[in-house]
Amino acid sequence: MEPENELIEEERAEELPEEAREEAVPALEEPQFAAKTVLNAELQLEASKAVSPKLPRVISIFLIVFAAAAVGVLFWLYFAKGDKNNLLMAILLIPLVGYMVYSRIAMPKKAMQRWEQKMIAGYGCKELHLLTEFFDKALAQTVQETGELTTEGYSAVVELKETEHLFLLRHSAQQWYFVEKSDFTVGTADGFRAFITERIGG
Repeated sequence: MEPENELIEEERAEELPEEAREEAVPALEEPQFAAKTVLNAELQLEASKAVSPKLPRVISIFLIVFAAAAVGVLFWLYFAKGDKNNLLMAILLIPLVGYMVYSRIAMPKKAMQRWEQKMIAGYGCKELHLLTEFFDKALAQTVQETGELTTEGYSAVVELKETEHLFLLRHSAQQWYFVEKSDFTVGTADGFRAFITERIGG
């Protein structure tokens, strides 16, 4: 930040009400934690699995297992009793089982492709580089490709979820901050977990 911009920020902070000033001040402080995140289709998919309801996935897997078991039973009945109706039903069920398995495998790939297409349309690239800094009373996330800066007080963060590679911070119904665990430039992932847990909703 240029010196004259720092002076402007300080003057603006003095003009703000006390509560708003507290959230403006951290931008002038050193962050307690900072992390770089390369947001791409794979991380987006990982996050989507973590935040989406588990029940539909469980039902989908159950139906695949049930249909596959039904095919096996029908074939067994055909060979045991020679009833061609069982054979016909088994043959009819095989394409259904195949389609269900294909959908489970193909749908995530299609979702990743759609996400990348949106990124290209909106940003001209397939991934975004995020820098998220965590101060005592607020966080700030910068999209390095555009310079877009988002700041938020911790009172707006209502939930923390973890995946293998990410911390996910929810600040509205469908909006999440992505923080990659492996690239903390200030602090550590373990330290951050304790830090953010104390501040969520506070």
